[in-house]
Amino acid sequence: MSHMYKPGYEKIQEHIKTLEKQNWLTPVQKIWPRYLFHFTELSNVINILTGGALLSRELLKEKKISSIDIASPHIIEHTPQEWKNYVRLYFRPKTPTQYRNEGIRSKNEMTLDAHCPIPVMLVFDAFKVLVLESTYISNGNLCAQGVEVDNSVDFYLKLPFEFIYHDKGFSRLNEAEQNKIKFHRHAEVLIRDSLGLSFLEFICCRSNAEYQTLIHRLPENVQGKWSGKIRIDQKAFLFFCEWVYIKEVKLSSERIIFEFNQRPSASFSARLEIEECQTNKQYLWEEKNFCPPGIKEFDLSTMKHPECYKVSFFLDEHLAFQAVHREESGIF
Repeated sequence: MSHMYKPGYEKIQEHIKTLEKQNWLTPVQKIWPRYLFHFTELSNVINILTGGALLSRELLKEKKISSIDIASPHIIEHTPQEWKNYVRLYFRPKTPTQYRNEGIRSKNEMTLDAHCPIPVMLVFDAFKVLVLESTYISNGNLCAQGVEVDNSVDFYLKLPFEFIYHDKGFSRLNEAEQNKIKFHRHAEVLIRDSLGLSFLEFICCRSNAEYQTLIHRLPENVQGKWSGKIRIDQKAFLFFCEWVYIKEVKLSSERIIFEFNQRPSASFSARLEIEECQTNKQYLWEEKNFCPPGIKEFDLSTMKHPECYKVSFFLDEHLAFQAVHREESGIF
């Protein structure tokens, strides 16, 4: 499929190279200009990779495709209807929106009812998306008054990236300065209706356990196509990692060992489900007020056939981990 490019699109590549050299960017941030970021829940990523495209909110509704809505209902209600027809990418990871909804949160930790239990970051080639004539850009939060949206190269070149990429504390800034930075951090890239995955560079998971869960849940043909692009964000470059999630899981025929990212104030209704592959027999563990420790171990000595089983772990009914153990070939 051929694409129409913006007049003067070559300047975008030059600008990306210039941004990468800016001294006000940290070494980690210097790669941000090369990419665009879409943050969503693991179940949605399965649908995206299976369907071969990112779809706008309205197109998902029109096609009656179920998805987990990670956005705040309050924010969506105040988003102009026009922008619900667009796929939306950010210029950066770790936006204020991501901070509000990332991670498995107890009910008292949620902000504006926004929640993304297992986050996955889809990372796109910025140049290949930005040069398309059909690609629009906002200079800040689409819900805010005075936001500007345009599809020209000149508009992109004038974006205040020192604010968009701002990643420091606010303690020395007054309220007006803080609000200005928050506004620009939410600058977006907008594509009408859908965006195919030909420009998708990486699929990034927050932990090894969540990587295992994604790999397990992908249909076999989809897994074969995309597994080479799935990465683990080992150094938290893309995620805040401040809330409860499962970091590592060790599966064997003797025991299951979970390693949690802890949050001392968080308490959940927890459930572990184990299903023997050979007999389909179910084993269940539950705890109503579960405060995740650093390590939680489960003994499998009562199982008749622990050489092959499927394990699922839930926190407040949110799936936190799922995989299959086969003794002859390991987890997968």
